Amino acid sequence: MAVRSSSYDVFLSFRGEDTRHGFTGNLYNVLRERGIDTFIDDEELQKGHEITKALEEAIEKSKIFIIVLSENYASSSFCLNELTHILNFTKGKSDRSILPVFYKVDPSDVRYHRGSFGEALANHEKKLKSNYMEKLQIWKMALQQVSNFSGHHFQPDGDKYEYDFIKEIVESVPSKFNRNLLYVSDVLVGLKSPVLAVKSLLDVGADDVVHMVGIHGLGGVGKTTLAVAVYNSIACHFEACCFLENVRETSNKKGLESLQNILLSKTVGDMKIEVTNSREGTDIIKRKLKEKKVLLVLDDVNEHEQLQAIIDSPDWFGRGSRVIITTRDEQLLVLHNVKRTYKVRELNEKHALQLLTQKAFGLEKKVDPSYHDILNRAVTYASGLPLALKVIGSNLFGKSIEEWESVLDGYERSPDKSIYMTLKVSYDALNEDEKSIFLDIACCFKDYELAKVQDILYAHYGRSMKYDIGVLVEKSLINIHRSWYDKEVMRLHDLIEDVGKEIVRRESPKEPGKRSRLWSHEDIKEVLQEKKRLVNLTSLILDECDSLTEIPDVSCLSNLENLSFRGCPNLFTIHHSVGLLEKLKILDAEFCPELKSFPPLKLTSLEWLELSYCFSLESFPEILGKMENITELHLIECPITKLPPSFRNLTRLQVLRLGPETAPLMDFDAATLISNICMMPELYDISASSLQWKLLPDDVLKLTSVVCSSIQSLSLELSDELLPLFLSCFVNVRNLNLSWSKFTVIPECIKECRFLTTLTLDYCDRLQEIRGIPPNLKEFSALGCLALTSSSIGMILNQELHEVDFSLPILKIPEWFECQSREPWRIFDYHSYVCEDSWDECGIHVLKE
Repeated sequence: MAVRSSSYDVFLSFRGEDTRHGFTGNLYNVLRERGIDTFIDDEELQKGHEITKALEEAIEKSKIFIIVLSENYASSSFCLNELTHILNFTKGKSDRSILPVFYKVDPSDVRYHRGSFGEALANHEKKLKSNYMEKLQIWKMALQQVSNFSGHHFQPDGDKYEYDFIKEIVESVPSKFNRNLLYVSDVLVGLKSPVLAVKSLLDVGADDVVHMVGIHGLGGVGKTTLAVAVYNSIACHFEACCFLENVRETSNKKGLESLQNILLSKTVGDMKIEVTNSREGTDIIKRKLKEKKVLLVLDDVNEHEQLQAIIDSPDWFGRGSRVIITTRDEQLLVLHNVKRTYKVRELNEKHALQLLTQKAFGLEKKVDPSYHDILNRAVTYASGLPLALKVIGSNLFGKSIEEWESVLDGYERSPDKSIYMTLKVSYDALNEDEKSIFLDIACCFKDYELAKVQDILYAHYGRSMKYDIGVLVEKSLINIHRSWYDKEVMRLHDLIEDVGKEIVRRESPKEPGKRSRLWSHEDIKEVLQEKKRLVNLTSLILDECDSLTEIPDVSCLSNLENLSFRGCPNLFTIHHSVGLLEKLKILDAEFCPELKSFPPLKLTSLEWLELSYCFSLESFPEILGKMENITELHLIECPITKLPPSFRNLTRLQVLRLGPETAPLMDFDAATLISNICMMPELYDISASSLQWKLLPDDVLKLTSVVCSSIQSLSLELSDELLPLFLSCFVNVRNLNLSWSKFTVIPECIKECRFLTTLTLDYCDRLQEIRGIPPNLKEFSALGCLALTSSSIGMILNQELHEVDFSLPILKIPEWFECQSREPWRIFDYHSYVCEDSWDECGIHVLKE
C-alpha cells in the first residue's frame, strides 16, 4: 500500500510468499476492521534485497511492529533487512513496541538459528562475499533479539483455531498503545462507509469548535460498534479520551455521579476526585475540562438528564473537542440540540452473510457449499440486524445443517432470549398507551398505509395517533417508508415485530385464548374450536389467510375490539355472530374477492368498517339499530348498486366513498342513496364517480322536494336528465366535481347553488353550453371540454364575478391574450395541454379583476 503522511498504529513485517494470502492477510483485515490503522506493504515493495525509502518512512510513522516469523522468513534478505531497521529504529523509544508472532515455528529455532532459520542463514553465508559477513552477524543478532520479546506462538497441531489466535493477537495490541483503544469481540463488517460518514460529521480537523454528533437506530443494529470504530480511529487527535459505555444501565444502577466520576478519572487523571452528587459533578466537569480538547462517547443514552449531567453545553469542553452520543431515541438528540446525526441502517445481504459466516465458521475462506441454503435462511431471519447475526453464528458454530434448521425453527417460534431482551429495552421505555399502540402495530398493522393505521387506531383509542406514532419512530421501533405507489407505509424490522408478538405470547404462553391479541391462524383455530368465553382477547387478526373460507362463530369473544380478515382470497361467508359483537370497534374485510354477503350488523361500538375491493359483494349489510361511531366509509370496487334504507342508521357518518376505480358500475339506485343521505345530518363529503345511475319516473317525483342540506363536497358523473334533480337536492353544496360526465348543458338552475364556490367540469367531452354560473363561485375549471362553444366561454368570462379562478379550454388564442384590448382581464397563469403537436387541448387560466 502507498505510504501516507499520517501515522500508522501497526506495521506488519512478514514473508509474503508464506502468509500474505493467508494468515497475515486475515490478520490485516481484522486489525483494519476493528479501527486499527495498519500498514501492509505491496508486493512491489518486497522486490529486491534492500528496503526502500518509502518502507523506511512507513516504519518511522508506525507505533507497533508485528513481526510474523514464519518458516521461510529468514530466507528473505529483504525481511532480515526490514527487521534490522525496525529494531534499530525502536531502540530506546518507549512509545514504540515490537510484538513477534511465531507462526508455525518454534521460538527457540529463531533464537538459536535452528531448523529452517539455521538453513536459511547457512544459505546466506554461502552467497555472501567475505566482506559482507558483518551483515550476516547483524541478521543473526536481530533474530535472537526479536525472539526475546514477549509474543504469540501458533502451533499447527495445537488445540487453537487460527481465527481465535488472530483475535488473541488483536486483543493484545491495546496494551502497546499509550492511549487506550477500545475493542469489541467481533470482526467489524460493513462499517467502512458509516465510519467515514460519522468522521465527516465530526470534522476533527476543525479545532475552533466543539461538535456533538448523534448516532441513532434500533437496538442491536451496531451503534456502539460504530462508535468504537470511530473512537479508535480518531482518539490520537485528542488530549483526553473517554468512552462512557452503557450509560442507561450505569445511571440506573449507580446514578449519574458514577458516570461523572468515570469521565473525570479518564480525562483529568486525578483519582482523588470523588463526586458525591450530580450538581457538584457538573461544576467540576465544567471547571476541569473547559480548556481540554476531549473526545467523549456517551453510549446508550436514554434520558435527557444523562446528557445534562455530562455535557449540557458544548462550551463545557475545550475547543476542538468532539462528543459522540449513541441512542435509540432520536428525540433525545433533538431535545439536546444535536444538529449532526447519523442513522445506523441494517446490514445489506452481502455484509450480513459475511458477518454470519465469520461468526459461524471463523475466518475460513471456504464454507461447505451444502450450507448455502441454511445460511441464506438465517440471513433472511436476521433481516440485517448485526446482533441477531452474531447470536445465530455463535450459537451454531461447528453445528450440522440439521442443528441449524432446528435452531432456526425455534427462533421463528420464539426469538432468542438475548435478542429479545436487547430489543425489548425500547418497548420498556414507552408509557402504557404507547406500549399498547406498538403491540397493535406489531401484531396487526405491519405494512399498512400510515393514513389507514392512524384512522383505525383513532377509531380504537378515540384520539389522534400522530404523536404516539411519532414517538415509536423516534425510538426506532417503527419506520415510515414511502411506497412505490407514493403512499406512506408503516414498517418495522422483522425482529422488532417478533418481539412485539412475543410480548403478547408471554401474556399466556400455554393458553392463547387468554392473550390480548391473536394473529396466528393455528392459535385462532384452536381458540374458536374450544368455544370458551374469552375475556382478555381484544384483537383477532386473520389477514391474508389463503385457507380461510368462512369466519366461524365468534360469540365467545365478547370483548373483541379489532377483527381483521383482509386479503383472504377464498373467504366467502361470515357467521352472523360477527354482527353482534357489542365492543367491536374495527371490522376490516378489505380485499376479500369471494365474499358475497355480509351478515346484519348491530355493532354499537363500531368506529371503522372497511369493505373495499370485495369484488363479489353485491349488497350492503343491514344496519340493525343506530351505529353512531362510524364517521367514514369506503366501498371502493364493490359491485353494490343499492343501499338499504337502514343505511341511514349510520347517523354520524361524515365521509362516503363509492364506486369503482376502472370500469363504470351500472344502475346504481339514486333514489335510495339520496333518501338515505338526507337523513344523515353529519354527512358532508360524498365521492361517487364512475357510477351510472338508475332513477325511475316515480322516484323523480318523490325527490323533487328533497334537500340534503349537510352535503358540502360532492363528486359525481351525471347525465342531462339527472343533473337538474341532483342540483336541486344538493343545493347547499360548496365543492362540486362533475368531471367526465356525459351531459351537454349546465342548466340555469345551477344559479340556485348560492354556496357553491368550486365547480369542476373537466373532460365533460359532450358539454356544449353553460347557461348559468353560481353567484359566489371562486374556482371554475372546464379543461378538456372540447365541445364547449365559444359563446358559452364568452358568457362565462363576461359574468359579474370577482376574483374567480377560471380554467377554460380554447380553440383559438384570443386577441386579448396579448393584452391588445382594454378588457379588464389580468393573465394569471397559462396551461397548455398539447396533444400530438396540436392546440386542440389548451387551457387558459385567468383571474377577473
